[in-house]
Amino acid sequence: MATSVIHSIYIKAPAQRIWDAITTSEDTKRWGYGGAVEIDQRPGGAYRNLTTPEMREMGMGDTAIEGEVLEIDPPRRLVLAWRPTWHPEMPSTTLTWELTEFPGGQTKVTLTHDVSAAPELFEEVDGGGDPQGGGGGWPWSLSGLKTLVETGSPMDD
Repeated sequence: MATSVIHSIYIKAPAQRIWDAITTSEDTKRWGYGGAVEIDQRPGGAYRNLTTPEMREMGMGDTAIEGEVLEIDPPRRLVLAWRPTWHPEMPSTTLTWELTEFPGGQTKVTLTHDVSAAPELFEEVDGGGDPQGGGGGWPWSLSGLKTLVETGSPMDD
């Protein structure tokens, strides 16, 4: 069974712009699943993705993802302990964002989600669900990130 989900995309934007889109609520509310983010940008700092009003209407609490900053090197690398609150019995997994900026204004974004501590998460985070039904995982989220950063508009209203 696979234990890591790895996706790479190229975004026509500087690494700092993408970093801001990953780490600020102004942007996280507009891509992926749409919740605000709280991140204490230092090793050991708390990390939370908050739920949207629609998620709370479905019965979720205020927090969708909780965790901790394990490593941080803005705007190049962010490593998080990542735990979905809708699976309270699961241990944290490790989520790594790596941003490599190239001359000409493109940045390669590599997302590695090591789910070896909770392998049952693999299909869900790898995009094994329907985006309209709440699935879509990282492919859905990364597509939304790319669309937002390149166009200024969310992929999904």
